[in-house]
Amino acid sequence: MEDNHCMYFVKRKKRYCRMTVKQGNKYCGEHQEDLMESVHSKDNKLKNKRIKCPLDPTHTCFESKLSKHLKVCNAKRLIDAQPSFIVKGINVDKTCETPQHVPLCELDEELVNAVIDKVITAYEKLPEVPEIVRSHEILRDVLNDESYGKANRKHLLQNSSLLSHLEHAGLVQDNTCFMEFGAGKGKLTYWLGKMIKDRKNSCILLVDRSSHRHKSDNKLRNEQLPLVIKRIRADIADLKLNDITEIQKFDYKVGIAKHLCGTATDLTINCLIHAMQNEPKCNITGLIIAFCCHHRCEYASYVGKNYLKQCGFTPNEFTILCSIASWATCGLSTITKTSDQDNLKDTRTNIRTLTANDRENIGRKVKMLLNWGRLEYLRSVGFQSNLIYYTTTEVSLENMCIIATKNEI
Repeated sequence: MEDNHCMYFVKRKKRYCRMTVKQGNKYCGEHQEDLMESVHSKDNKLKNKRIKCPLDPTHTCFESKLSKHLKVCNAKRLIDAQPSFIVKGINVDKTCETPQHVPLCELDEELVNAVIDKVITAYEKLPEVPEIVRSHEILRDVLNDESYGKANRKHLLQNSSLLSHLEHAGLVQDNTCFMEFGAGKGKLTYWLGKMIKDRKNSCILLVDRSSHRHKSDNKLRNEQLPLVIKRIRADIADLKLNDITEIQKFDYKVGIAKHLCGTATDLTINCLIHAMQNEPKCNITGLIIAFCCHHRCEYASYVGKNYLKQCGFTPNEFTILCSIASWATCGLSTITKTSDQDNLKDTRTNIRTLTANDRENIGRKVKMLLNWGRLEYLRSVGFQSNLIYYTTTEVSLENMCIIATKNEI
């Protein structure tokens, strides 16, 4: 450990902080608040008190130097230099408030039971969703390579199926801009680039609100494929797609995403539909989105409100639905032991007695209803839409996606 580095041990990263410190100090500014040596004077305590930055709460500053910090904060520079395609909250329904989330254990038993009954009734009216697992030849060699670990292999299997469905839906054409939302490190984009390298006049736009190291889109650039590749850092809630100049020249635009969490799925759909409705030349020909984390949906951005209303759900019941959705993937972890003989067979809550399988099945039914609401919305704005299980539960518990194409295609 070097003398000029912070001595604070970051438990989450299992290493010491790597920030440099002033001569004679042990800790950097971010960590000295928690580990500051005893200060006797009230004035000194106030002087050394650190608060969250009002512009970016992910870092702190001295309260006594706040005004000076705001003038030089990097977050201020980012705000001042916002491009035209960033419009705060453009893809969120500002006329609708998100109901306050209340944990299920704090809700009235009859209310939760009534919601579960509605879920069962509404689900029985839905058709069965097919399981269609595909594989694309572009990933054939890597999938046959046994050196890939289980974690990498499951993502490769998902990417292979999604890309094959993308091609099978007729969405892979010349003169197309493919837009990956919630792109992360761009693993899906990498294989997409390999797949479309022979297509004329192709583009890939990656959208993510975070900055990532070791991005796969950089690998595509290094391979010098005949593609336009652009990455932008933006929250999907604030993204005005039509103002991104680099994608305007392409005749067709297709949205893609894998495991787009909760409300980000609805924000993406809103983003695409707003672009299509506000600019007739913005030809959104289709989208493929693999769902994830329904418990993180928000009512203000959710696009299937009309469908849920038709099923008899009220806005205040939406947060209950989101909480129940988590049972599909984590119900087993919340089981309580009832007896030595009955261990792992049933779950006691203040709602009703449910087995682990009951909880998982109800959670999956809620996920289906939330996804079906999205499907109905896309159909209402001119898309032919279908839900499918694009991979098996052995590969991923979040194994459903939506495929939507314009009716003209």
